[in-house]
Amino acid sequence: MRIFSFMFLLGGSGLILGNNLLFPPFKDLLDNTPKDFTRFFFATDEESAQWLSRYLWYHFHTRWGNNPVLFNKEYLTIADMWLADAMDKQRGKSIQEVHREDINSIRLDEEGYVHSHQHFSQAHDYGWPFPLWCQNMPSVEGYTAGWHFQEDGPGWAWDWLRATKTRKWYGKQAVDSWEVENARSEGIVNGKWRLIAVGPSPAIITPKDVVIDANCAPFLQLRWKHTPRKTNNLPYVEWMREEDSDFGEDRRVYIQNEDPHWSHITGVNHSIIAMYKHPKWKGKIKRIKIVLAPGEWEGEFEIDSFFTVFDTRHTSNNPNFIFACWNYFRWTRDIAFLRENINRMRLALRYMQTELGGLKYKHIRNPWLGHTGRSGYELTPDGKKVFRPGEGIGSNYWDILPFGWDDMFATAEYYAALLTMAEVEETIRSNPGWGIPSGGLALDPAELRKHAEEVKKVANDKFWDKKKGRFVACIDVDGVPHDYGYTFLNLNAIWYDIANDEHAKEIMDWLEGKRIIEDDTSKGKEDIYKWRFGPRSTTKRNIEWYIFAWWAPESVPWGYQVQDGGGVLGFTFFDLWARLKVLGPDNAWQRLMEILDWEKEVWKEGGYREYYKDGKRGTTLQGGGVAGGIGIDCEFFESSLLPSIVVYGFLGINPKGEGLHITPNLPKACPDIGISNLLYQGVKMDIRASENRITIHLKEKPIEAIKILLEGNWRLSPKGQKGSVFLLSEPGVYTFVRLSRHKV
Repeated sequence: MRIFSFMFLLGGSGLILGNNLLFPPFKDLLDNTPKDFTRFFFATDEESAQWLSRYLWYHFHTRWGNNPVLFNKEYLTIADMWLADAMDKQRGKSIQEVHREDINSIRLDEEGYVHSHQHFSQAHDYGWPFPLWCQNMPSVEGYTAGWHFQEDGPGWAWDWLRATKTRKWYGKQAVDSWEVENARSEGIVNGKWRLIAVGPSPAIITPKDVVIDANCAPFLQLRWKHTPRKTNNLPYVEWMREEDSDFGEDRRVYIQNEDPHWSHITGVNHSIIAMYKHPKWKGKIKRIKIVLAPGEWEGEFEIDSFFTVFDTRHTSNNPNFIFACWNYFRWTRDIAFLRENINRMRLALRYMQTELGGLKYKHIRNPWLGHTGRSGYELTPDGKKVFRPGEGIGSNYWDILPFGWDDMFATAEYYAALLTMAEVEETIRSNPGWGIPSGGLALDPAELRKHAEEVKKVANDKFWDKKKGRFVACIDVDGVPHDYGYTFLNLNAIWYDIANDEHAKEIMDWLEGKRIIEDDTSKGKEDIYKWRFGPRSTTKRNIEWYIFAWWAPESVPWGYQVQDGGGVLGFTFFDLWARLKVLGPDNAWQRLMEILDWEKEVWKEGGYREYYKDGKRGTTLQGGGVAGGIGIDCEFFESSLLPSIVVYGFLGINPKGEGLHITPNLPKACPDIGISNLLYQGVKMDIRASENRITIHLKEKPIEAIKILLEGNWRLSPKGQKGSVFLLSEPGVYTFVRLSRHKV
């Protein structure tokens, strides 16, 4: 037993209350849980509270490691920012410090696109790590190309190269196939193609027998090093199309970046060349010339590789960056952090408004090559596949699904980003003493909110399927909507509040089985929630709408792929949130108890891996590079989300610009819920709420008074201040008694 014994001060008045416990003693289900780690309290069900506390610690503690990767930044800052005594085991720092470091290290390009920060790959360095140039179907010939100037190397491309029957893409054969101008080739030296300039403007030219398709090569990437550089003249590429007989200045793009980000792996800088912006980068390209050092007569060059690059950028990066910054700030009130990131947040939103069409269309239209919303192949009536190389590239977390063009997933995130930035800008205006930069990049919160309302109306009109009563994933460039019963998309629409009230109700009626959609593979609540911890990701079998690289979905049984009938544990948080908002706290509480029953059963059998071993529960686990039907552990850090429903949902704890809002939404089955060691503005506190009473134990003296905002009319007991806004400046126990629900 771990017993807490506190000496409380009431409002700093000096009145000692003695051993007045906010929560009764409880037993830890994990002996190695840190003493002050955050825990839950359910007055009517101590066991369930402890199982959820155990879940919280387990998924935080067993996480592989935190980093700047963007796809889960919203999820993790929702799940982590309120945790006390939560240390990152790799870095030995609090999770709040780690998120600060990681967010500050996130990079944006000059236009405002936020990098993905995924793992090393031979794809777009700033995008998703696949598809690679060699992941084309049915063949790379005539579409893509890549040369790797060593005999072996790291990354997925090398898995393909080692397995291919030809050696023309790597090693000595690759070196010998290129033409060289005004340079001497010394072959492969220390794993790089080494060249020495022997004349003006040394250059290299791709082999004569290789043709690529410009639509499959919106970018080129050159991984190289040049020493020494004598001039400021930029290197460049020129090209010949099928109709061209020579290179020409009218077909030239300059190489303007030499990014060292991955140099610890390749030993060279990476230059990403945006070819798609040039109007003459069209059709079939038969030769490419790289002028390595224009106007220079000397120098040495080391070339690791040169290859075509699909546009694997993700639209979700920009809103996730904005959400992560705000989640970090609203829990910490770290003014220096906001000052460092505010213009980056503004630029990230402006990119969505302009490049991604938000202002023009009042929804997101993805203009990137390969992101048309069309599948990477077409199924003919006789069941054959006609491939569309370069089509169907993903735009978000759901990476093999062709979200794109008029994109509901991206539009929902855009809507939420608009409202988030409106709150950020309002907070800055309300606190001029912070000295947060404004100027030319500042945004008008009123205009953001007005535009957000326009986006919400367009989204509910454009993307809503009236017959099925749910949102479609996207509408492709041909005007075709795509819908496979995406539960995550529809639950996101409720989380982001872009779904209007009527549509939110219809979504939940579908998931609850009150409405049956006959065309679906999974019908009714029992089967939609077959995996017990949450709904299937999709409810309709999909064997035709994927990225071109996921070319045999029919070979994977229904439910054995996370993105086709499978499920992701962490996203049950959004299901619980939607239930609480639309169906009420009693419904959400019942669902939470069902999830905890599943959790107990899992651990009685030895844990997640043992529970789902060999597909004995109807599917297998994904993780560590192995596909499967359920995402729980390994790279699925978002499993940490689930316990957040107690914080943001049942307790209604919501830090905003003006302070800490607390609006409990308590179920009848448990009308008394609490949390110990919640961290806000660097101060630990316990919060316990019932229908007419909220008690806060402030355990440390805050640097600045903590503002508590309650809904309705309250009194600080006994016989203290009345109202809805209270300042807590000293350690102690503060009890608020409701006088009325009417706002004052």
